[in-house]
Amino acid sequence: MLLDRLDKACPWPAERYDCAIHLWESYAGENPMPFVDSCIAGGEGFPELAPLWAFLSCFFPRKTTEGALLLSRFDELLLTLLSAEWQTPVAVAVHKSQTGMNLWRLLSCTGDLFLGRRLEHWAGHESSAFVERAPGPRPDIPMKSFVYRLTERGVRLRDKGLDQLSDAPRLPVAGTDAYSPSAPWVLLEDGRLAWL
Repeated sequence: MLLDRLDKACPWPAERYDCAIHLWESYAGENPMPFVDSCIAGGEGFPELAPLWAFLSCFFPRKTTEGALLLSRFDELLLTLLSAEWQTPVAVAVHKSQTGMNLWRLLSCTGDLFLGRRLEHWAGHESSAFVERAPGPRPDIPMKSFVYRLTERGVRLRDKGLDQLSDAPRLPVAGTDAYSPSAPWVLLEDGRLAWL
């Protein structure tokens, strides 16, 4: 099957190539709106862009119609799976629940090591004590080298929302940072990205 497809391979037309370059530049740019607009429009010749925004939007903090700031969908799932008990990132990743399945769907696109890195972000965030970290059972295995637990402040943050974007650690998404006070992008309830 692969050899059949290779036999039929041909170069892209110049217009498609130019479109792909433009899409990459908009993806890597500091202003995510041109890329988001392309995703929502479906990007001519790139139908896979339509579901891509549904995925990427899960990493931006959310703003309700009442003006409350909430964690991104990814961070909400992550902090929901953490508890007062110490857990390795692998234990969080394989949690047997609907929340665990929802998190796993996102991790299937980011890779499981992303989860450990995001927990490190939370534990090392300078302005909070939302997530604590301690040495884990297997220092030689990245997903077991540390254990994490949610603090009472973390529970309040998860349940009540953010007072300001900097309550959460920054998270690189494409060419910008989610939770950045200098680039305050938030996801509105209708799925659009907006400047706070």
